[in-house]
Amino acid sequence: MGDTMGHLTYGNSTLPIDVEDETLTHVRAVTLTKLRRNESFALTLHTPSGVETLWVQAAIPLRFVMEEESPIDRALLVKMMNAANSSGGLDLTRAEFAEVAAAPQLHAMSA
Repeated sequence: MGDTMGHLTYGNSTLPIDVEDETLTHVRAVTLTKLRRNESFALTLHTPSGVETLWVQAAIPLRFVMEEESPIDRALLVKMMNAANSSGGLDLTRAEFAEVAAAPQLHAMSA
């Protein structure tokens, strides 16, 4: 996995959530696809304050900033999309995403 960090800003929060660029590239692709379809979903990830779940929907501002654009891994994208389509949403704390989502420098955020 790459070691460059991007960040996600959710809602009216001024505190970005740092996420490794490769993970963020895939989360962005899933998010844009879901929002184009007018579909909301839950996104769960680790932060220094614990595990946080964000409700992603078109009415909530969302911003992705990456240091580097990472290539899309189709198999990973399909796994993430299937997870986002499930009742539990896209949970980056699950073992199947743990390696790609490992990002020890996440900022806590408030929305």
